[in-house]
Amino acid sequence: MNEPLPEVLKFCAWYLALGADEVVICFDNPDDPAIDILSDHPRLRCISCTPAFWQSLGLTADDAFVTRQNAALTWIYQKYPDGWLLNVDADEFLFFEGRSVANVLASVPIDKKSLRVKTAERIMALDEAVLTHFRLPMERAVRHAVYGEDAQLFGPRRQGLVGHAHGKSIVRCGIEGLVLRQHWPRYLRSDGADEMVLHNEDGAYLLHMIGESYEIWRHKLAWRSHARGFTDGLTDRVKLAQRSSDPEEALRDLHQRLHHATPERLAALNAQGVLLTLSMDIDALVREYFWVSASDLDATGKGQET
Repeated sequence: MNEPLPEVLKFCAWYLALGADEVVICFDNPDDPAIDILSDHPRLRCISCTPAFWQSLGLTADDAFVTRQNAALTWIYQKYPDGWLLNVDADEFLFFEGRSVANVLASVPIDKKSLRVKTAERIMALDEAVLTHFRLPMERAVRHAVYGEDAQLFGPRRQGLVGHAHGKSIVRCGIEGLVLRQHWPRYLRSDGADEMVLHNEDGAYLLHMIGESYEIWRHKLAWRSHARGFTDGLTDRVKLAQRSSDPEEALRDLHQRLHHATPERLAALNAQGVLLTLSMDIDALVREYFWVSASDLDATGKGQET
């Protein structure tokens, strides 16, 4: 994790509220100010990714991000002899309709090594102070019906989403030799026999908050473009915006097209059956667990001037 403190607190509060026995965070910046703030919490475990930490995994801080991420995930996984481990990024929030995580996991057949939950992707709208909207994966015809000429921004291999449609996996611990990757363990049987997948129609969602903040989106733009975080078509569109006469205005317009929705577009998503609308107040969870509002903090954890 390498996020502003308010985003770290939202992440922690969400998973504490879901009932996680422990939330383990590897901080890519070993001097992240969140570490001192969170370290005393009994259910939070903060790991500083110092050069010595990476050396202990046979890596350096200059190695590719995904390589380091997968190595850290596997190292954490190997510390737990039983239970389940959910691997998620800072902007990914697990959600089950009407069921607890524990109840869902209790229903997973014993022969399954992992449970994967598919993605729903955050979109901003005028009523976001009250409701929170997400678009669901879309087939090509639905994508064109909803987004028209902008449909090309939503790659075909991502099922109409900007980010990934794969979702993330909750992995059964204690399996010797298991190696983790971002979305699922390695070496699962190709016929799907090792994995159980819950789709959105099962009332299971990985709520991906990608693009929720323009500032964070803009800060990560170069990295996502370089690391294939976008489709080729979207990467080309980003490059085109950056070469325009007013790059910042062009990028803001692109962000708006990708991550915002007018009432008419919400209605189109809803008519196609690919809209999820929730009433969720993550800031209230932050106040419950950390006695502060995330919106009142700057990145260092200090109160913002009003």
